[in-house]
Amino acid sequence: MIAKLSNNGIASESLLIQIMGALIKQWGLLLSFLFVVFSPLYCSFVDVDNQWYLFLVSTIALWLFISVCRILTDSFNLRKKEAGITWCQIAMLFAFGLWIIGLLLIFDITGKTINTAAFGIVGSLLAWIFQDIIRGVVAFILLRKNHLLQIDDWIKVPKYDVDGKVTRVTLTTVTIYSWDTTTSSIPTSALLSDHFMNLQKMAEGKTYGRKMSKSFIMDTGSFCALSKEEIDALKSNNRVTKYLPQEEIHEDVINAQQYRQYLFHWLMNNPHISQHPYLIVSWQKHTENGMTLHISGFIIDSNVSAFEWQQSLITEHIVESLKWFGLRLYQRPSSYDAKSCTIEP
Repeated sequence: MIAKLSNNGIASESLLIQIMGALIKQWGLLLSFLFVVFSPLYCSFVDVDNQWYLFLVSTIALWLFISVCRILTDSFNLRKKEAGITWCQIAMLFAFGLWIIGLLLIFDITGKTINTAAFGIVGSLLAWIFQDIIRGVVAFILLRKNHLLQIDDWIKVPKYDVDGKVTRVTLTTVTIYSWDTTTSSIPTSALLSDHFMNLQKMAEGKTYGRKMSKSFIMDTGSFCALSKEEIDALKSNNRVTKYLPQEEIHEDVINAQQYRQYLFHWLMNNPHISQHPYLIVSWQKHTENGMTLHISGFIIDSNVSAFEWQQSLITEHIVESLKWFGLRLYQRPSSYDAKSCTIEP
């Protein structure tokens, strides 16, 4: 009965009723607080001005307040109410600050009985103990202020090998449901101190698409000027002349240049490739293994499965079309190549 009443209250749209529902859920802690504060039997034996009595009341009140805020934070996370999450976390921080001030006043820690040096040592010790929480608070405020992180955002955190959807955000931790169906919890401060990527706008189609970057190492031994027969074969290949007009196929250029021009035009005409902000097909530096053909651009289909499908189709077309220009991919000889070698000594 209590659990049902609590859940109904938390599910309400009224903030006051939500707070009451959270208090009912923490009824054991609430009863303890009320007993300490209002019990006539207890007050008859204890001086209400007693320092330890006031400390006990304030500590239970802080514990109760934080418990209610955590329950409301979970509710706001499920409802994706970003403002509610932020205010709950700030309220918890503010309550903890008031508890610290109350502790100083109750025990008169700021009085003359404790010298400045001792107070500084205690402050430094507390700062060292709560350094992770302090960094988390700063990170939480900056992330919220700059709208860098919200519930259901798709983020990547390379250092922690995390790639998935944000399900919960607090002052100290961010919970992420990864695409491999695992759940990870990382410090909020790590999102500022370490590199992370927010891919949500890209996933929603609010950018040019998802970036594609592919590299293929070519065997430079296959680079050569096109012969008359090879030029005629290219001009008669409808799949080539559809993107590379016959008048652009010349005898005075090498096959690598003609292929780069063909591939660029083929990608330009691919309906799944965005022409903005850039589309690059270029030769990179030459190495002992060959020369790298680099392709960089944006695939409009940002969904993971669609993106990988289009990447695979592009790779397959590159592998297939190389032979039209007499080019070869480089691959280090394997034991199979050595075994199949027909060269005699």
